[in-house]
Amino acid sequence: MYQQKSNKFLKFLVTLFVIILLSAVIMTVTFVFSSADLNVDLFKSYFQSAHLIFMNILPIVIFISLIYIISNRLWVSFLLGSALFTIASLVNKFKLTYRDDPFTFEDIKLFSESMAMTKSYEIKFTLNIVGIILGLIILTFLLKKFFKYEKYKIHSKKLRVSLALGIILISVFSFKGLYYDQATYEELGDDDLINVWSQPQQFQSKGFVYPFLYSISYAQDIEIEGYDEEKAIADLNQYDYKDIPKDEKVNVVGIMLEAFNDFSKFDTMEIDESVYKDFHEVQKNSLHGNMITNVFAGGTINTERGFVTGYQNHPKYLTNTNSFAWYFNEQGYKTKSMHPFHGWFYNRRNINEFLGLDDFDYYENKYEDEQEDILMDMEFYDYVIEDFEQTIAKGDPYFNFSVTFQNHGPYSGGKETDKELLKKKEEYPINEYNLVNNYLQGISESGAAIKKLTDYFESQDEPVIVVMFGDHNPWLGEENSAYKMLDIDLDFSKEQGFLNYYQTPYIVWGNTEVKEKFDKDFNEEGPDLSPNFLMPTIFEYLGWEGNEYMQYLMDLKKDIDVNHDVFFKENGKYTKELSKENKEKYQEFRNLEYYYSRNFIEHKKNKEK
Repeated sequence: MYQQKSNKFLKFLVTLFVIILLSAVIMTVTFVFSSADLNVDLFKSYFQSAHLIFMNILPIVIFISLIYIISNRLWVSFLLGSALFTIASLVNKFKLTYRDDPFTFEDIKLFSESMAMTKSYEIKFTLNIVGIILGLIILTFLLKKFFKYEKYKIHSKKLRVSLALGIILISVFSFKGLYYDQATYEELGDDDLINVWSQPQQFQSKGFVYPFLYSISYAQDIEIEGYDEEKAIADLNQYDYKDIPKDEKVNVVGIMLEAFNDFSKFDTMEIDESVYKDFHEVQKNSLHGNMITNVFAGGTINTERGFVTGYQNHPKYLTNTNSFAWYFNEQGYKTKSMHPFHGWFYNRRNINEFLGLDDFDYYENKYEDEQEDILMDMEFYDYVIEDFEQTIAKGDPYFNFSVTFQNHGPYSGGKETDKELLKKKEEYPINEYNLVNNYLQGISESGAAIKKLTDYFESQDEPVIVVMFGDHNPWLGEENSAYKMLDIDLDFSKEQGFLNYYQTPYIVWGNTEVKEKFDKDFNEEGPDLSPNFLMPTIFEYLGWEGNEYMQYLMDLKKDIDVNHDVFFKENGKYTKELSKENKEKYQEFRNLEYYYSRNFIEHKKNKEK
């Protein structure tokens, strides 16, 4: 009897040891795929922290143990465990490679969008990846052959159920405290090997499993620290809702330009003047400046919704949400959104309605019937013009917010044009050179389309304002290889590198009818600003007051007009630390923004023209 108990205990220890060993193998695989390319120094650093190893291996041990208890077959638990964690970490590797952005819990909720976007990239399974996968498969067969089912199975169903429930209960009650703790997250990982200002690099410094689970904490809509709803209401109520004067209502066409930036500003490269000729011509006859986005090479939606809503930090947009589009809607404008790509991307087809945009034309419900390929800017703007004409014919003022698709990455590393738009240098790698040259070809075409659009509106008797801005800088090769080729500093811990990394242009152009109506030249240089301050800048320029939140932002931007995780801009100067007075104002803004973005305020529609 004693011998039998001793044998059972020994088998239990052997099984537990093997489970931990197998979990360590899977964890090591996730470490390999925790960055775009294997970073040897970062990989080694993972094994120098027992705490970091524990945080990464524990979920794997729990998963394999549960599957083993349920199936009574170790090879099955290893097969499922290795498949789950390897696939997830591979997705992370590819997402970092092509978007400079890790795979987080939020991406699971956008699964269909993510799968569609993979068609735009050439997913390459290297020999190392194939070798690792084959190794895991071979190990699975060895487990099936040598870790016999009859010898190591748990015979008691009652014990299996108890063990499974125990593991689940302990995991549930301990998970939040273990994996949501911000102080622990900030402490772990070797900061010397990364740029601490980069969230993707912070993620990579901690492996994959642990930071992925931590990402659940910020995927949830959690009330901000110190939130005071009564104060937010009081701050907002200092302002009175104001209509646009009857005789000042003009048509507003807003267009966010995909991956658009003006590279002619960099003195480290020589670009043919034709590339930005049309854009510069429109720019010099506009209120123009630089937008400091919160994203790089991706995250389009952050800039887009910052412009439409005035928010720096965004809610989940699951119901009607206060926005500037709602204000135009309330003022009797026909509000329209247009995008030649799929309507389900970023869930625009649902969320745009929540933002007060009456109609949304997208690929499936509009442009697919016209042509199979995604529309480029020159053709896309024809639809903007057509919709404008149809609306004006009905006598309604018009607000349009459109998002282009041309210049969306990735850009080909092959030769696609004979035009040498970027002057070639001997030291330029051919792949990176072609990539930039092809990007500039698209930008040149976008500039011509911009000129065509403003020329059309200049010919109209109706007053029209056109607002255009880039959503983020383009992705130019793995590990920003083309930026390195062009000697463009992207070290955003320093002011200039920060601006190079996040800065895109904006223009506010008005036709002759608008210039005469407001007695404005529209040829001024505007301030650097965050996306959420662009619409208030336009309102201020025109002399419109807007709703309560608009007026609040106008006052705030007198002191702070760039709000960013890396740098602020207060009183015209960039700083990493706000003054005491402005820090209080910024905290007040965060509090009011949280309230306003989550409590919809309905106003009656003003039908006066």
